[in-house]
Amino acid sequence: MKLKKILWATDGSKESNGALRYAVFFAEKFQAEILAVYVSEIQYPIAALYPISEEYIVNIAEISEKKFETKFKRLSKSLSEKGISFTYKVIRSNVDEGIIKTLKNSKCDLIVMGKHGLGFFERSILGSNTAKVLRKSPVPVLSIKGKGRKKISQISNILVPVDVSNTTGSDIISSLEFASALGASVTLLYVFWLNEQAYDIPPKLLKNLIRKSRQKLESIAVSGKKKLLRPKKNPDINIKTEVINATNPGLAISWYAKKMKFDMTIMNTHGRTGIKRLVLGSEAEKVIRESSCPVLIKRV
Repeated sequence: MKLKKILWATDGSKESNGALRYAVFFAEKFQAEILAVYVSEIQYPIAALYPISEEYIVNIAEISEKKFETKFKRLSKSLSEKGISFTYKVIRSNVDEGIIKTLKNSKCDLIVMGKHGLGFFERSILGSNTAKVLRKSPVPVLSIKGKGRKKISQISNILVPVDVSNTTGSDIISSLEFASALGASVTLLYVFWLNEQAYDIPPKLLKNLIRKSRQKLESIAVSGKKKLLRPKKNPDINIKTEVINATNPGLAISWYAKKMKFDMTIMNTHGRTGIKRLVLGSEAEKVIRESSCPVLIKRV
């Protein structure tokens, strides 16, 4: 994955500030520039419940916009001293629409943003908008939970959930390329989904299915490494594999990432529905909500 321009979407929250640290880290690693965007979404309350004039609400928005412009100018100066190009936009729009429009107009390669925003009401707004951006974005989206790490000097261990029943290999290669560029090791994880029908399968057959899943995952790892190293002469990469059983793939991925202390999770989502979605469909949103480490979502 090549990064030339990173879009940092912010609302001024601690999560957004944590996301900036990752944007800066990637900008330094890939010699990329950062474009910051603050979307000022004006919401008019029901007049009967909140008798506030439209002029007053617009005035509050203008104050907030000026505050972000001042903050962005300060960031631009401090980051330019580190050799990082930092530009910004302050726009009025619906949050998700403004982010996607800015992304497309500016031809960014990655969106970095927090999972939630400020306070209870704003958390629900930005939380839902994060999900909307994830569904609409044509480029990968990196979501950060909480304040994130205070200092990011290295990303060493990356978790890549894999659906062994449906993978072309190209989605794995892009994740390996990204990890290789960071000098990180990768663990390919397959969650063997134990739904209600699984308990009707004879134990011996179930054991064989899990064993075959392990073999398939190992094959994917070997094939992926060969493709990564052969044509582009990328640095060697350490790839591990793991198969775990779970009734809820999304929660299992988040649990495993936290248990093994991964620095990042990369998920390739196909957006499938029904039974075939397995790990890589709507389960991605569960991982984003529950994961303690940053989650990079790539649509394939």
